[in-house]
Amino acid sequence: MNNENENTNLCNFEGGGNKKRAKLRILGLDIIRSLAILFVIAGHFFVLHTPFRSTNFEGLSLFLQAGLIPLFQTGVPLFIMLTGYLNTNKISEKKYYRGIWKVLIAYVFFSILTLVFRKYYLHEDLSLFKSGLKILDFSAIPYAWYIEMWIGLFLFTPFLNLLYKAIPTQKQKMVWIGILFAMTAIPDLFNRYGFHLVPGFWQTCYPLMFFFIGSYVKEYQPKINPLCGWGIIIICCLINPVFNILFVHNRPLIHIAGDPSGMFGTIIAVIFFLLVYQRDIQVPLMRKIFTKVSLLSLDVYLCCYIFDAIYYPWFKEHYFINQSQFGMFFFVIVPLVFISSLVLAQIKEWLFKLSESHTSRKRIAYR
Repeated sequence: MNNENENTNLCNFEGGGNKKRAKLRILGLDIIRSLAILFVIAGHFFVLHTPFRSTNFEGLSLFLQAGLIPLFQTGVPLFIMLTGYLNTNKISEKKYYRGIWKVLIAYVFFSILTLVFRKYYLHEDLSLFKSGLKILDFSAIPYAWYIEMWIGLFLFTPFLNLLYKAIPTQKQKMVWIGILFAMTAIPDLFNRYGFHLVPGFWQTCYPLMFFFIGSYVKEYQPKINPLCGWGIIIICCLINPVFNILFVHNRPLIHIAGDPSGMFGTIIAVIFFLLVYQRDIQVPLMRKIFTKVSLLSLDVYLCCYIFDAIYYPWFKEHYFINQSQFGMFFFVIVPLVFISSLVLAQIKEWLFKLSESHTSRKRIAYR
């Protein structure tokens, strides 16, 4: 049985599925995908929708919030590693490239839905022409930058596979990934605050690094000691808050550990992937939940902006005093956004299935 076909996911996200495919799935990968989409939504709490970045760093609440952020920011790297893991045998053929339409149709559907929401709920000035341009430039959904990146990665995948398979030995593959790490992750640590100490031109090519890491994990199935792995993750997550508690006063958090695609962010994401990708859960209900969330992850991502724009303004208007106090509402708003997005994603899936069923009946009737 081919693992690549066990979790077919259009490179990283999934939208929909069927029972036959669900029986062949690798649960560990579904867990990663489910947690990755949850991490993306959770990360928005700190990065986009609350003044965490502009709040003076002090107190236990902000310490805990700062410690959680690096883990939640692994969402995108986890998705890209899944891309490499699940698509190692994809080749350049019509069958493969036809797979792009599923994602593009979902993107256009939720773009139109989001534009209607922005026009009539947020009262934005959006003409039909402006709306069309926003769909084309991936700004109809403010989070759709990822889809723009994914399109290129999807098109590159068969040729990236050729490159990877042309590397003859495990050692040389490790060297290749190490070079990508040096060119994309290391500059984030050393090129900052006015300094440019290492070559940084290729830094934005970090998706290639995570893609090839996923390909490597698929081929060699490496493992990591859970105690050691979680210990490293906790240490990396604590770099920012501990540094700021010791050396920074009366100013917002300094992200000394860097970005999610930087050195420490990469370490956290890779170790988390290794800790989870071979996990299994025997409880049938939990298996069904992770499978369902995984199957709907693309649609959840595409519609979560709508619920971010509904819930965050309301909760901040009624309950926000300061970032330290508002941190407790993380445990209210994030589940609300996640569950609401999941429900809307499921409704979209039902509508598409009804449409497909209706179309099929029409075709049969015309024969």
